[in-house]
Amino acid sequence: MGFSTLCYHEFRKRKEITEKSPSPIKVAQEYEDALPRELFTYIEDFEEQMNYLKEEKYHVLSFEEVRAYFEGAEIQEKSVLLTFDDTYQSFKEYAYPILKKYQFPIVSFVVLGWLSEKEEPFLPERSVSMSKAELESMNDLLTTANHTTMLHQRFADFTTAIQTVTDEELKKDLDACGAYVDEPNVFAYPFGIYNQNDVLRLKEIGMEFAFTCEPGVNTQETPVLELHRSVVPLGISLSKFKELLV
Repeated sequence: MGFSTLCYHEFRKRKEITEKSPSPIKVAQEYEDALPRELFTYIEDFEEQMNYLKEEKYHVLSFEEVRAYFEGAEIQEKSVLLTFDDTYQSFKEYAYPILKKYQFPIVSFVVLGWLSEKEEPFLPERSVSMSKAELESMNDLLTTANHTTMLHQRFADFTTAIQTVTDEELKKDLDACGAYVDEPNVFAYPFGIYNQNDVLRLKEIGMEFAFTCEPGVNTQETPVLELHRSVVPLGISLSKFKELLV
């Protein structure tokens, strides 16, 4: 049977962005990058998607249910896990009120070093990370999980900072994020980039679960450090969205 996992990043109203140029990020860490437009979601589409899950009686999983499933428990038919990466402001501005309406839980993968101490105005032209207070204000629906402290950085050769650090440095970074989030041993690979050595290192550290950006259904036979997630791309039609689900 299994479950699907959906991955979201940024949200905008249709009139606020074009579909071509990437969006510069602004985070507390000294790191410059730009978020590709395909990682955005029109909030109008998100509303339609969440309504579809409600109307079609999908069961939106808590992470406690996911853990129980991999420990041998049954899972409801038409189950889906909702995840949100990188803690951009638009989640609170746009997505959270919709999730609140439907009372859907969500797992938020947090880059601890990106969270600011002071809230900034929401600016649609930039991808700005939330403050800690903003993130914590949504803990009625959010379960926070590990997305590194300072290692969410990518390089031109399609590697990330994870591959550049020692085992000791990796553990120290993940432990720091783990001390802040609800689920310290639940991880998402930055940018979905990983190799088998990364899997082995996470296992040695004691990570319980790790999510990729490889689409597919998760069953009890899926390796728990290579769990599937489907990124929901900008402008996806409802018919194509349905194909991402169990």
